[in-house]
Amino acid sequence: MPPRMQVEVDFRFSAAHALPLYEGPCQRMHGHNYKLRVISTATLNPKTGIALDFGDVQKVVQREIMPQCDHRVLNDFMENPTAENVILWMWEKLKGPLPGLLELRLWEQDEFCMVYRGE
Repeated sequence: MPPRMQVEVDFRFSAAHALPLYEGPCQRMHGHNYKLRVISTATLNPKTGIALDFGDVQKVVQREIMPQCDHRVLNDFMENPTAENVILWMWEKLKGPLPGLLELRLWEQDEFCMVYRGE
């Protein structure tokens, strides 16, 4: 039986948001240079030697996530765009069109990362 492989693809985007339910500086409009890591699993195709084409993952994320996120204001489509709520929204957008979706990681800054693996 061919082995299962884990495929990881990183994306970067810039977006602004304000956290209206948070008491602190993040309540005001501010921006981040985000990094998103999409992790999927797939069975290695013994003929092609490929489990999941990196380009296919890129196409799905570029279609489903980036038009609403990159150089946008996240509050335009989400009332309270915390990292937690953003990653949940991303999961919902990707879980259908991206087979084998295993995990999402979202960095707002280099030292802060939110991880979600589905229910």
